[in-house]
Amino acid sequence: MKVITIFIQTLPAKLAGALFLILAFVGSCTDPSEIGLVLDPDSNQIGVFYTEIPLSASMVLYDSFNTTNQGRLVVGGDISPFFGTTESIGISRLSFNPGGTKPNQEAIFDSAKFSINVVDLAGTEFDQVKSFKVHKLLEQIQDTSYYNNSFLPFEEATIASGSFILQPDTVNTLVMDLNPDLAMDLFDRLTSNDGVFANIFSFREYFPGIAITGNPEEDVTVAAATGGGTGITLYYHYDEDTVSRTYPINTIQSRHFNHVRSDRSGTPTEVITERGRAFDIPGDRVGSKANLGLMIKLDMEPLHDFLDTLSNITFNQITMEAGPVQTFPEYKRPIQNIVMYFSDENNRIYTRSDGAAVAVQGERQSQTGIDQQGNTVPSAGNQTSLVFNGESRIFQNQITSYVNALYRSGLVKTDLLLYPNTPSTQSAPVGSDAFKRSMREYVAPKDGFKLKIYYTKVR
Repeated sequence: MKVITIFIQTLPAKLAGALFLILAFVGSCTDPSEIGLVLDPDSNQIGVFYTEIPLSASMVLYDSFNTTNQGRLVVGGDISPFFGTTESIGISRLSFNPGGTKPNQEAIFDSAKFSINVVDLAGTEFDQVKSFKVHKLLEQIQDTSYYNNSFLPFEEATIASGSFILQPDTVNTLVMDLNPDLAMDLFDRLTSNDGVFANIFSFREYFPGIAITGNPEEDVTVAAATGGGTGITLYYHYDEDTVSRTYPINTIQSRHFNHVRSDRSGTPTEVITERGRAFDIPGDRVGSKANLGLMIKLDMEPLHDFLDTLSNITFNQITMEAGPVQTFPEYKRPIQNIVMYFSDENNRIYTRSDGAAVAVQGERQSQTGIDQQGNTVPSAGNQTSLVFNGESRIFQNQITSYVNALYRSGLVKTDLLLYPNTPSTQSAPVGSDAFKRSMREYVAPKDGFKLKIYYTKVR
């Protein structure tokens, strides 16, 4: 373990306000009490020290990465020299209002469209068209959990397709013509009352759902919001109408998930051959990619070993840094926050006995609590995060309270999983998870993960 320790000042209690000397050196877990120039050997001494601890980083493809009902259909993909080819397919049921007004047999069909409500996107070359296709599922989505490696087959033929010039940093509504045969069949069944639209269950028997695909070679990924803006709209009128009427069949309140395909062959990350295992990546870089569930794990043993060498100390400030991340295109910014989850022995997020996921808590927040049995347990309700600085391209934040709890309060010692997401102030899981709603990524140098520790020792 290579730890850099610098003695900043020795302050005799009898000589407050005197001029102090600064002495620096590089050592390996050197006892801070042996460092410094003693101005008054008979007095109590207060030594202020700086220690920098590098942390080794590996990569984990998270096991059981649940993408069910995240409110976004992530569609598209990209190709990179580090992550390989990654593609996401959005899969969803469709629904309608069984109690709503339906067109009757006198209704005259006008047209049918399929719309995609794009609320976020990441990619390059937005002056070129990006293509999307909509397919009909061959199997129904069940009332169960789906993961990013879950898949349902769909028809190769499309029910809608189109190519578009997308506008970054704004909402894009993509409107495509619905397959005319399907459009007429839907409208005929709707107006004939043949039972398909009697309830949502009979409709799913007729139409199991949709899969929306993009093209990874076009280097764009969109996040389509489920709801009224994504789905089918049938347009019709009556003889005396002056304007067209609509009947929506969309993804509002519809079960959905994202399926991710990853081909990492020929890249440094091709060594990641199984889920739930930490891999040492060849080369000098590590990285993380959303929706794929690929994240960085930090080995915290150097910190734990360092804490075991200390006595009679007070921590002044401790900062964790990650980066600088590799430069990225303007519209492929990484997720701006990284939550530091505790890792269990299976490289999953550590959870308490009550099911609460445990992460590093905010500064001046309690890091531990007492359960009903009187046991010390880690707190879970006020997560902090590493925050991205766009100028330095470094994620960083103070974690003084966390390290102090490790040292003084018996907080469980674990490695950390760096999970890009907005920190939560709730102990229960929240529905919106940024790491499951895009395919944003970052790549960082292996030696870019470190702790910067300032502490005071009384001797």
